[in-house]
Amino acid sequence: MLEYRKDHHTEQDKSCIGVVKRLPPDPNKLHSCYIHPFTEHIKAFIIILNIYDVNSFNKTQNFPFPDTTGIMKIDVGQGEDLWILTENYELYHWDGIERKFIRKAKDYGPIYDFSVGPDGLAVIVSRSPINNNVFIRSDIDSWEWIYGSDVRVPIISISNCDYNKIFTIEDRKLIVCNYDNAYSCDTLKYGIYNQISCAFNDKSLWFIGSGHYIYLYINKYIEIIRSEVPFKQIKALSEQHVIGIDYDSTLWEYINGTWTGISNNVKSASINYNDDIFYVDNDNIIYKISKN
Repeated sequence: MLEYRKDHHTEQDKSCIGVVKRLPPDPNKLHSCYIHPFTEHIKAFIIILNIYDVNSFNKTQNFPFPDTTGIMKIDVGQGEDLWILTENYELYHWDGIERKFIRKAKDYGPIYDFSVGPDGLAVIVSRSPINNNVFIRSDIDSWEWIYGSDVRVPIISISNCDYNKIFTIEDRKLIVCNYDNAYSCDTLKYGIYNQISCAFNDKSLWFIGSGHYIYLYINKYIEIIRSEVPFKQIKALSEQHVIGIDYDSTLWEYINGTWTGISNNVKSASINYNDDIFYVDNDNIIYKISKN
């Protein structure tokens, strides 16, 4: 989780020897630190928490969205195949040609959750007076029903690996829908599931479970915990790569056992196949962080 660097520090780093550098409220202030209670035992080391300075990346604000309502969720498939869900439960898709957001699924709302796969498939969870329903996008303005439940049994999260495999959570049931000429949905397991994310690269399944900690689903008998603090949202790329937002609204990235702080004041985030991170801050500004 932490990088230990010995005898490799600048003059600025020397001011923080024996202290822990923490993710500051302002991401531009990278050298905030406080006195560690075990200073006398670690004088030979600098303990540095990995963080990114968002100003050193491609910081983009050219995804204009009307400020009449807030953005509740953002998700992306390939490239800039960007979708957002508003606090009014309306779904919008980014048109990369006209450079504007276009409302989708107007006749299927209100929309309570959605997901975008690496193949571009969009999946939504909507609610009618009597049912909760899962639809996949089948044409420019058409959506195909694949699963439903009684309105009293909420469908609280959805994630699609691709067209052939979709996961959803119905109350305390983890459900998988597989495609073989038609969709067939079955219960995998009963348990505490708050949000799920199927990884694009290897189709591993991550979820936020009991205590809002992050887990990696192995099978119905094995689930591996991957966080020591609670999270409210995740998006997975593989069984060794996920991003998540904790309850302090800090965006983190997990790669091969290391958690790295990305940014503060984050409401929702997603990551695409190219490792580009898209996130919405609490002022409803959309950012893109490109590593390449």
